[in-house]
Amino acid sequence: MDTTAVAEVPARVELAGAAALPMAGVTALRTLRSRPILGRRVLVTGAADGVGRYAVRLAALGGAHVIASVGSAGRAGGLAALGAHEVVVGLEGIDRPVDLILDNVGGPQLVAAWELLAPGGEVRNIGWASGEPAVFAPYSLLPIGPPKTMSTYGDVRDVGPDLATRLDLVAEGRLSPEVDWRGSWRRVTEAAQALLDRRIAGKAVLDLDPTG
Repeated sequence: MDTTAVAEVPARVELAGAAALPMAGVTALRTLRSRPILGRRVLVTGAADGVGRYAVRLAALGGAHVIASVGSAGRAGGLAALGAHEVVVGLEGIDRPVDLILDNVGGPQLVAAWELLAPGGEVRNIGWASGEPAVFAPYSLLPIGPPKTMSTYGDVRDVGPDLATRLDLVAEGRLSPEVDWRGSWRRVTEAAQALLDRRIAGKAVLDLDPTG
C-alpha cells in the first residue's frame, strides 16, 4: 500500500471510528472541497446514509445552508444535530433554488433535483441508491443563462492527506464517525442485510476476533 493512502490515527480517535471514515468520508470531503460553499444552498440527497451524513456535517462546517433529503421521515433522525438547516422527505417543501446538489439517489429524483438548480449550479453524482434510470426530457439539460453542470466524484486515490484531515476533525470533536452498527465479523451477513434494508443510519463496523 502506498504511503499516500494511509494516515496516522490520533490517540483520541477510536480505531473503530477511524475505520468508518475512508471511502464515504473521503468522497464527501472531496466533493465539497472542490467548490466554494460558504453561504451557498447545498442539497444532500440520501442524507441518512454514510456519505450523506458526512456530507451534511462537512457542508455545515463549511458555512453552507444545508438541506438534507431522506427517503422517509423515519430516516431523518440526527440530521439536524449534524447541521442540517432543513430536513425533507424526497424533495418535498424545497421552494427555492439550490447552488449545489450532492446526489446519492439517482433515478427520477435526480431528474427532479436538476430542476431545483440555480443558474450556474452543479449536481455531483456520488451514488445511485434508487437503482433506477434517470430519464431527462429533451432539452431539459439546456438551460437559459449561466450553465448548470453535472459531474461524477469517485476518486479515492492518494487519500492519506484527506484521511488525516478527517481524523483531526474527529479528534477535535467537530466530526463524528457516524457508526450506527458494530459487531463481530461473524455477523457480516446480518450487517450487510441491515444496510441493504436501510435500517442503519451511517456506517457499520465489523470487529475482528483476535482468536480467529
